[in-house]
Amino acid sequence: MMKEKIRGLLNASPFVPFTIEMASGKSYHVVHPDFAIANSDSPEVIVEELNGLVQFLNPMLITTILHEVNGVSETE
Repeated sequence: MMKEKIRGLLNASPFVPFTIEMASGKSYHVVHPDFAIANSDSPEVIVEELNGLVQFLNPMLITTILHEVNGVSETE
């Protein structure tokens, strides 16, 4: 379910940056759709951080997706 929501956010026009929060407490900010992959060919959500590190996230461990709509933060 979270993977489909992320896929929808990545394909949104215009794109709005969002943050993925994990069960471990870590979070990953997606600033551009080129920095993440959530396709059906891969079991993970793949996020490239601004420092170049690539993270492979288990969708089952994603707890929250934060993004802004009209300047107001929303949680998925």
